[in-house]
Amino acid sequence: MKTQDRILQIKSCEQMCYAGKAATAYFYSICYTDPSQLQRESMFRLRDIRDCYEDLETTYLIRLFAVFEVTVRDYWRDGCGRKSYPLVKTLLNRAASQCYMQYDVLSNAHSVRDYRNSLVHGGAAKAMTLSEARGYLCIFLSYLPFEW
Repeated sequence: MKTQDRILQIKSCEQMCYAGKAATAYFYSICYTDPSQLQRESMFRLRDIRDCYEDLETTYLIRLFAVFEVTVRDYWRDGCGRKSYPLVKTLLNRAASQCYMQYDVLSNAHSVRDYRNSLVHGGAAKAMTLSEARGYLCIFLSYLPFEW
């Protein structure tokens, strides 16, 4: 497995989000000026399009974190030869230790994990943008070996 391929996959998640936001904003503007467009798609209303637009970043942040977690788990299994399946918090700590990672890099990845968990399970973690999350997770992955 090549680390760079997974980093590109994470960056692709971010780009898909922004493409989705542009498409949703465009469709919203069309339906706003011509409500008859919604009659063709009677399964949703104008506010549903707006809500979709507003939720895209958090939805893609969850997806982005899923790609990140799978990457770290693959590294743990294939790169480190481990058979265990630790909790994500423990997994990140152990991977960081294996790769001699700086503390702030690990801490930032945990911040993304905390925010993702608050989105999925509820809670009060510090919010961040999709770009911030992507940056933190890609920096973490950059500490993994180039190939494993």
